[in-house]
Order: sequence, then C-alpha cells, then structure tokens
Amino acid sequence: MFGLPSIAIEYLGAGALVIALGYLIRYREWTFLIAGYDDTSPVPSDVAANIVGNTVLRIGIAALVVGLTFAVTDPPAILSGIFAAVVVLAVARLLYRLNTYSPDGADTPA
Repeated sequence: MFGLPSIAIEYLGAGALVIALGYLIRYREWTFLIAGYDDTSPVPSDVAANIVGNTVLRIGIAALVVGLTFAVTDPPAILSGIFAAVVVLAVARLLYRLNTYSPDGADTPA
C-alpha cells in the first residue's frame, strides 16, 4: 500500500474525519451533531457551535499530527496515551466552558 504503519493510517483517517466534523459544527453550525444539545439549551447555537467546533477541530488536528508522527518516525508507545490524555483534558475544558456560559460575557477571563 503506502508503506505506512497501520497506526499512522488510523490516526490520519480519524483525524481527517474529526476535522471534517469540526468544520461542519464550527462553520456550518450543524449543532445537531452535538450530543445533548437542542433549542432548549441556555447556550445559543452560535456560541455552542463556536466552542464545540473549535475543540473538535483542535482534537482533529492533534490526531493528524500524531498520525504524521507515527508515519515519519517510530515514537514511543506512550504517545497514544498522551494523545488520549490531551483529548480528555480538551473535553473537560469544553464541558466547563459550556456549563459556565453566561450571556453577558462574564465567563471569559480578563
């Protein structure tokens, strides 16, 4: 095939898919892709699309970087664990930002 390790292909494919979903959420405002979000949420759809879309795009880019790293070098096996920890932290930050949203902009630090 391409001579790439299977783990590199997995990360590159998953990263491309996650980037596509992040684009649809962020720029097309497809908020129906956000689990648990509907019109009754106190967070406006444009704000939810912005916050969630940016996070999903960041995770997708990180997956692409990990896939490229596996493609060009032989990194230690702990890289997958580090990536998983980064995803968990990004999702925790996302949930915190959505749960502490206030319409007057007081949720943004000075």
